Amino acid sequence: MIVMQSRLAKISSSIINRLDRSATAQNKRPDPLEECTRFPEFPWDLRTIIIVFPPEAPFKYLNLNTLLGLTGVPFDRKERWKVSDAKDAFDLQFALEAKDKYATYKQYHSIGKELNYRPGDLYIELGERLLFEGNWPKYEIRYRQPEADIELSMQLDSWPDFHWWAYSPQLYCHYTSYCDCRLEWQWGEDSGVIDVPALHDHGWGKNTLPLRLPLRVFRYEVMRLPEDAFAMSLWSEGPGRVELKNVGVIRRDRGESTFMKKYECRVLEWDEFNNYANFPCRVPRRWTGIQSGDNGEFTYEAVRNSEPRAILGEGFLYGFDYEGQLNGVGAGKIEGSGYVEQLGRFPMGKY
Repeated sequence: MIVMQSRLAKISSSIINRLDRSATAQNKRPDPLEECTRFPEFPWDLRTIIIVFPPEAPFKYLNLNTLLGLTGVPFDRKERWKVSDAKDAFDLQFALEAKDKYATYKQYHSIGKELNYRPGDLYIELGERLLFEGNWPKYEIRYRQPEADIELSMQLDSWPDFHWWAYSPQLYCHYTSYCDCRLEWQWGEDSGVIDVPALHDHGWGKNTLPLRLPLRVFRYEVMRLPEDAFAMSLWSEGPGRVELKNVGVIRRDRGESTFMKKYECRVLEWDEFNNYANFPCRVPRRWTGIQSGDNGEFTYEAVRNSEPRAILGEGFLYGFDYEGQLNGVGAGKIEGSGYVEQLGRFPMGKY
């Protein structure tokens, strides 16, 4: 039985890899069709802004996520969407983790009744709470959360080149672009301005991705490296531990990306937290990661530095600190902080 499952996993992984053309897709800049909102042409369209702040900043990380439609994977919280028509669902998610407090938001809104957006363009407006607009390379975002007395504005200026995580035009596409971000913020009586690198992710696809298989695990790590560089790791599995994509990327400030064709994560210590449905889940407290590729290897040990925020569907957002060693291009010992998106229940017991 185990041998049969292993063979099926290898076959499924091979099919998925053949469908994905991300390794050869152009990545100088998204073309207008790739940059614009693809909903309702596709059942869902997602954008995410991620910032991991430097040590001197008052914050650890920021996540702002917009989703038109439902993905069909554990990212959704369908119990909060009471209407049967998935094409009317707009999911707005926000998390801002400070050193001494935090704010989160996760709510579905009606596209037809509450949202102003333009298919084939990038313009998303949700009353006075959210405005997200722009065209490559510049974008502007305004976000208000009056119940937490938060107001933010972000101006994003994209770097040359971007990274495809998946490119199967009739099934699922997802890329990350790198940006300089000017963040102006007000939280209660405090306010400030921060210039910081940021990530802008855009994805769209069919339900359920890929090949209508539910995700078993999705883990996306973003780490700050010295001199405004990023290291990103993606670990994703389907049913039966079918490997979908386990890879890494290192991107230096306005320099070329170094693709790491293999990522391995080994959890050393776990904690238990309840997800949004009060289901007990295991969340890593301490782990090691290895990114390896033809041009070098990045190894690190990480420790979670914030409480997991149970807003990401059947998953969590949290921050961490790490120490690591970069071998090959730009070799040396490094340390810093990072951010995790974790989907999947990781049930208690044997994993």
